[in-house]
Amino acid sequence: MRHFIQRLLAPMALTFLALTATLAPAQAQDTKQNVILVLDASGSMWGQIDGVSKIEIAREQIAGMLDGWDAEQSLGLMAYGHRSKGDCADIEMVLPPGKLDAAAFQSAVNKISPKGKTPLSDAVRQAAEQLKYTEEAATVVLLSDGLENCEADPCALGAALEADGVDFTAHVIGFDISEGEAGQLSCLAENTGGEFYLAGDAAALTQSLQQTVQRIAEPAPAPEPTPVVQPEPAEEPEPAGPQGLRGLARLCADCDILDQDVFWRLYEAEQDINGKRKEIARDGKAQPIFELAAGEYFIQVQYGAAFAGQAVTIEPNTLTEATLTLNAGLLRLEAEASPGGTDLEDSMFYWVYENKTDLQGNREEVSRDGNATPLFRLPAGEYYVTARHGAAYKSEVLIVLPGELTEFTFDMDVAYLRLKAVATEGGEELTDNQFYWVYDAKIDLQGNRTETARDGNATPLFRLSAGDYHIVARHGSAYSTLDISLEPDTLTDRVMDMNVGYVRMKSVMAEGAAPIAEDTFYWVYEAKSDLQGNRKEVSREGRAEPLFRLPAGDYHVIARHGASRISHDLTVVAGELQDITLVQNSARIKVTTALEEGGAPLTGDLFYWVMSADTNLEGERTEITRDGGASPLLTLKADDYVIRVRHAGETYDFPISLTPGEESEVNLVLN
Repeated sequence: MRHFIQRLLAPMALTFLALTATLAPAQAQDTKQNVILVLDASGSMWGQIDGVSKIEIAREQIAGMLDGWDAEQSLGLMAYGHRSKGDCADIEMVLPPGKLDAAAFQSAVNKISPKGKTPLSDAVRQAAEQLKYTEEAATVVLLSDGLENCEADPCALGAALEADGVDFTAHVIGFDISEGEAGQLSCLAENTGGEFYLAGDAAALTQSLQQTVQRIAEPAPAPEPTPVVQPEPAEEPEPAGPQGLRGLARLCADCDILDQDVFWRLYEAEQDINGKRKEIARDGKAQPIFELAAGEYFIQVQYGAAFAGQAVTIEPNTLTEATLTLNAGLLRLEAEASPGGTDLEDSMFYWVYENKTDLQGNREEVSRDGNATPLFRLPAGEYYVTARHGAAYKSEVLIVLPGELTEFTFDMDVAYLRLKAVATEGGEELTDNQFYWVYDAKIDLQGNRTETARDGNATPLFRLSAGDYHIVARHGSAYSTLDISLEPDTLTDRVMDMNVGYVRMKSVMAEGAAPIAEDTFYWVYEAKSDLQGNRKEVSREGRAEPLFRLPAGDYHVIARHGASRISHDLTVVAGELQDITLVQNSARIKVTTALEEGGAPLTGDLFYWVMSADTNLEGERTEITRDGGASPLLTLKADDYVIRVRHAGETYDFPISLTPGEESEVNLVLN
């Protein structure tokens, strides 16, 4: 456009040489932008990289991003998938855009707990609307570890936002996704003039966020000076009209010109040593007009996953039309539970691959969509298409012809299983601490089954291929199994009897004393012991007052308070809650040591052993516990002991006697 204006002004300048021309001063450019960070809080963010969850990594790296953020720069926070499971409307404007308060922003990020779906397209759209993108410049930074699964097309959204916005940009960071999955996210950035980053670990995420901040902080390009010419009173020439290029696209040589869902990119004609061209402009209109200086260019059109490009020459005073043939067609998919059965309108996902495989038997992904009835725009050819409904998969080889619509309905052969659990037959439904695994019924030579699905909801609905399955349910330490056959297009409801009882425990130091609030630990073992006298551990808990969920039966419990241990035998009854208070008969003593009576406590070169008061036949005492602190706080069962102190190479023994519930201090004098 700049070259075009200069070319038009050149003859005018020659005509008006005698006149004075002045240039209006350029306005200072405001580098500040309105920005919203859109954070993926879907359930997959609990996945781990090198033993650390992705949400924890994201929280830490966002903190680093805030350190480098201009405090005067507007920043808001939006999250999705953090409040409910399976809800595509779970999108929240956590912090509206405004002057950054880094501590408040980080606190809001740290409170976000992933659990739901990935409605990233709608989240970006809502962020753009919050920023009034049709009225003001707006920037969205999307950090996502997954692809859209709420029936939306990020690529189309990006094109629409770019076309409607004043100056809208989306920078996208794909966190722990494969290069094959990157296409859906990268086009959202590309279609809005933003950057796309692929971050596989914490270091890459740090770099991606830093580069994004740098990109946002870049000053906007200064506008060209506006010529102000003092014209002589002369007859002006007729306007020459637009000079440049109009893009037109069609699916096949004799197809109609496309009027929607088209995206254009204009490049310089020359390629660099890597075969890449410098982009000049882009447009999401179906039939855009690019005003250009005369010269050579390369124009590319995108229609879904189909691309076409050609070199063009722009002549002076001419609007050139370039009609590109995509050699593409349409593929519309839908699915049903069984032939002629229920149409599947939710929880569907489709992948489109090239049909040919590489030497490892892998296919290259072309496109994917989470809509129930997606319409794919594809280059003509043969494709391998996979449909998923829950844990049910089907694949088919389909052919797309130029300019034609191919329609196909998948028979998913799917059955539905809804489960719930009760503590005991006839009891109330369990609503928490429930987990289910679904396995194929058949067993391999090693006695193992293949896992098909799992769910941590209290009453899950499984979508499974019709057939035979083995179900395992867990509630705390209680397990129940079920073998079942499922028919296509049929919902089966089953209630699993967990045969579970509840034991809530607490400990006190002495009869009638207050419950112990810390330094307790509990082990639960089966009551029966093996031939070596060992018992099988069932559960353990380090909280002060744990609630154990145990299969009905007999158990042996060991409770520890400091160095004090007691045991307790109990019987668990299905459906019943028992509250058990264990009396530790323990005492707590703080020990200090001085060189003389009334002297200052020693602070170093000390070590303590607590020994039994009684000795064996060899005159030796049994060690109870030890501590290397200067003033240890010892928790012991009430009894008689000898405290052995080592200081400056010398060892001293002090007898003590403790009573249940006693909390005291003792000063040992070394003389």
